[in-house]
Amino acid sequence: MSEFFLDVENGKTRTKFPGHSVVGRAGFKDGLEEFVLKLREFHDVHWQNAVERLRECTRAGYESAWNRHIEPSLAEIDMDDLSVERVESWLSSIPSKGAARKAWSVLRAMLRKAIKWGFLDVDITRRIDAPKRAAYQPATLNARELNCLLRGFWGHELEAWLICSICLGLRTEEALGLDWEDIDLRSGKVHVRRGLQWINGHEVVVEPKTELSRRTVILPRFAILRLRQLKGRGRLVGTLNPGQVARRYVSWCKQHDLPCVPRRNLRHSWATTALAAGVDVAVVSRALGHSSIETTAKYYLRPDLSVLKDAQKQWEHAIMQ
Repeated sequence: MSEFFLDVENGKTRTKFPGHSVVGRAGFKDGLEEFVLKLREFHDVHWQNAVERLRECTRAGYESAWNRHIEPSLAEIDMDDLSVERVESWLSSIPSKGAARKAWSVLRAMLRKAIKWGFLDVDITRRIDAPKRAAYQPATLNARELNCLLRGFWGHELEAWLICSICLGLRTEEALGLDWEDIDLRSGKVHVRRGLQWINGHEVVVEPKTELSRRTVILPRFAILRLRQLKGRGRLVGTLNPGQVARRYVSWCKQHDLPCVPRRNLRHSWATTALAAGVDVAVVSRALGHSSIETTAKYYLRPDLSVLKDAQKQWEHAIMQ
């Protein structure tokens, strides 16, 4: 059973359903009374159920965007009153391009879900240009710097983790989640089966990001030989949590003046050095667990000047014959 009551101050009727309420405008259209939700009500009642099955890190990211940017400006607005002009004005008020893009992606997902479920009729998201992606050129290490970094961690408690991070192009969470059981030290095969994340103050073991992320990769010969010497049990990072790994990695690099990039950029470093060494982009894409070669080419295929000079020499040789 639903209950109706009149909100005199706002000139609207409200309908209460079990467990939640729906706000509706007073009036009829085609003989039926219309009801619309405030964005906050849609978020609290319906959206939370929609994202329940997503990975915890994804839900945390959505909630962060909601709490920081969407709720303060748009939560009390009726969803039917959200216009292109109002949303574009809101987006322009967010100073960071990255934050604006994230907040927009969450709001767009909410509005499209509302349309799918029949709470909205008009899709304004198709008339709004998404904020441009902020230019991102990750800092990477070249082959010589990677060699120096590996040597600098000889005998360190994180050496096994660093070897796999550098040699396999793993995502940060994938490297943290590696167990010794995942590594075949005879064949050099490493099975990527899980990830380890630190979310809201606790560890979360997650499934691979996509089906292609659940993959088998191969260690180089030198890495196999060293890991045989280091062979242990359990996680490669032992009992350290992700935050502790990050701090000890950076601290050791600073203490010994080693080349250092954020942990996630070790993956970028492997990809760029592999491509520069002549490894086919399709092979690199498979090793990274990308869903398409286009992703690999877009973010990693950036020839350095020496490669471009060699290309010009080859081109010159071809036309000057």
